[in-house]
Amino acid sequence: MLLRSLTADNFRNLASAEVAFHPRINILVGLNGQGKTNLLEAIYFLATTKSFRTARVASLFRFGSPSVFVSGALQREVEKTLSVGLEHGESKKRVLLINGERTPLATYVSAMTVFAYSSARLEILRGAPEERRRFLDRGIASVDPGYLEQVSRYARVLRQRNALLHSGTTAGLDAWDSELAETAAVLQSARAAYGEALTGAFNDIVAAHRYRVGNMVIAYRPSAVGDLKSIRREELRARMSLVGPQRDLLDFTVDGRTASEVLSGGEMKMIVLFLKFAKLELFRRRFDEAALFLLDDVDAELDLQILENLLAKMPPETQVFATSAKARFLQVLEAAPHRRLTIENGVVTTAEDL
Repeated sequence: MLLRSLTADNFRNLASAEVAFHPRINILVGLNGQGKTNLLEAIYFLATTKSFRTARVASLFRFGSPSVFVSGALQREVEKTLSVGLEHGESKKRVLLINGERTPLATYVSAMTVFAYSSARLEILRGAPEERRRFLDRGIASVDPGYLEQVSRYARVLRQRNALLHSGTTAGLDAWDSELAETAAVLQSARAAYGEALTGAFNDIVAAHRYRVGNMVIAYRPSAVGDLKSIRREELRARMSLVGPQRDLLDFTVDGRTASEVLSGGEMKMIVLFLKFAKLELFRRRFDEAALFLLDDVDAELDLQILENLLAKMPPETQVFATSAKARFLQVLEAAPHRRLTIENGVVTTAEDL
């Protein structure tokens, strides 16, 4: 899986020009605020229609622009063109294209898989439970393209059931109870299986690099649906569903305590890095190929020796895109064939293969 090139229109400060990439290592350099992270974000947006930096998609639009559009040439068995466009304002229209043809979301996001690490975003450990559920769901979707359809189906059922509960009526609730239980079971089964696989891959990576942060445990705790009639009075009072995947928890603990309360900032960054490499490994096992990997703002709090070893053990065909202010980290990447892209005010001014 290789991203040959990318073109972004009205995406943050990026210039509307095609950027060609190296098949192995791409190093983005430039002063702060010039657009290095924006280019990584555009790659992530092309693959997922989301941002790895913010939940506010509106922030991706260039100031004053009514729309944003990103397209790219992807090589995966055959070469294909991916395109995603969004309109601003009330319509928020989204258009997804593969080779110029409209494509459903589940099909589109399965075409290109990207994992992103950013040292500035530690919501996986210290953020709200929703962030951890999203982290789990994105991992599942990377190895099971049909999972997003199940997520959408559950969301529709939940909306309908919540609407009835909010109205205070019980008419029709029995049917929606059955739908909720059925769709919830599919999601929670997938989450439990992926959580177990992720834990195994994570522990293997941590042990291989002899990284010690105490007894680290990743625990998935589903919000069991059970007998909904037994809690109907409470749900009618709350005017919403009180159980189901929307209330699942993914806990990270160290020696029995919440990880974010025990670990230092540097330790949390390392744990998140290990989790990303675990996701990469699970994807490789599933498809026998490498996903794209984005490394943004690698800083001094990471153990660069461990990161160097992690990168060295990745499948050789893994395409990497990286930014960092750490000269030593860049030197590690520069030991392999690579392209150095210099970015100034959203424009790639030079692209040098070394």
